[in-house]
Amino acid sequence: MMKYFPVSCLLCLLTGCAAVSTVQPGGANLPEANARVWTEALRSEDRKNSYQVTIRIKDKPISGICLLKKVGYEWRGSLVSELGARAFDFTVTSRKCKLQNVVSLIDKWYIRKTVASDLYCLFEVDHPEASFRKKTVRCEQGALVVRFGKKKVITRSPDGTLTLQNLVRDISYSLIRVEE
Repeated sequence: MMKYFPVSCLLCLLTGCAAVSTVQPGGANLPEANARVWTEALRSEDRKNSYQVTIRIKDKPISGICLLKKVGYEWRGSLVSELGARAFDFTVTSRKCKLQNVVSLIDKWYIRKTVASDLYCLFEVDHPEASFRKKTVRCEQGALVVRFGKKKVITRSPDGTLTLQNLVRDISYSLIRVEE
């Protein structure tokens, strides 16, 4: 019995070593241009950006247009419904997002806090000084996926569509670039 002990230990060691593989972080094997959510084709820092926006709250869609422009070190934007009514304006810096001129229908503290947090994640996902705790980047079936723990997911599809999903509140934001 003891004569097989060293052989069995060696077999266990070799089997354990064979099962371990080197795992790289999700974005390590992606080219630098593809590892970023916001590419030059999706967002320009020099001119006004326009997006067709669809917000789904528990499978009820709200659509409109988002106008976005970089002013100094911050992004300023406005969300307008398809009928032309302004829902709210927002300002996103590297530290936070602030909503202004919010329509009374959604002017509640918990809605403002959720939307501001989601917009901050969406527009500052690539900023190196942003205050994200857990962020993993990987490529799934041609789409770039950024996960923020179990709370939020940002996906950039090959066609350029950006989608943010707030998994806690069951809200999704979809942005499609509109050429002017």
